[in-house]
Amino acid sequence: MILALRTCFLLRKRVMVFMETNGLIWKFYHFSEIVMKIAIFQIIWIALTLMGGIILGLMPATVGLFTVIRKWRMGNEQLRSLVEIYWITFRKEFWKANTIGFVLFSIGFLIYLNFSIIRFTNGLMHLLLFIFIITLSILFLILLLYVIPVFVHFEFKLQQYLTMSLLLGLSFPFHTILLAVGYYILFRLFLWVPGLIPFFSVSVVAFFTMWVSMNIFHTMENKVRETSNFKLPGLNPFFHKKTLPSENQAKEV
Repeated sequence: MILALRTCFLLRKRVMVFMETNGLIWKFYHFSEIVMKIAIFQIIWIALTLMGGIILGLMPATVGLFTVIRKWRMGNEQLRSLVEIYWITFRKEFWKANTIGFVLFSIGFLIYLNFSIIRFTNGLMHLLLFIFIITLSILFLILLLYVIPVFVHFEFKLQQYLTMSLLLGLSFPFHTILLAVGYYILFRLFLWVPGLIPFFSVSVVAFFTMWVSMNIFHTMENKVRETSNFKLPGLNPFFHKKTLPSENQAKEV
């Protein structure tokens, strides 16, 4: 048995060495590994969402998904460790994530009610209300783009998560437009190939969103390092990164 395991280990090591020496094969292997992880994360997201009864499971599962993608981009590529962190985050942030979800739902519902009420107005009042509601809707969409990346990357109070999300979206219009265009392209892709939806829809969107958001975070953090007096009202400490369970902590749970 031990001899067989050693043989398998040596064989795997030789295969890895061969792939590393052959650039094209190694790149294909690395790409296929990324695709596999994205699909696994999507399946876990579906399972955890269902485990929470969909309504209560949606936000914690999504927060867990963004958390493991953040950890992945920060250098943790061990699938087992990421899966364990996924589960730990789902449990740890369950109620806090649902609180944010409830706030977002309430804001969206109020905007919807305003759209319903505006039909009963006319003239100048109708125009002013329409402009006001459209502006609120755009701000709300910007909030939706960044609130989860901000939540998994920083440790703030609830109100500060909302403030920071709007601040980032308005301060980095290029990245915000990039997210909007990227979402549209992904939407068209999934319509064209609907078979991808069960395995890659949410996880690919999360991966893309976290990639854009972390570029913003790194830019802002560099500004803080360069300007020691750089502060924003109500956000102090400004860059308090959210602590996550390490690999050893994940194994202990």
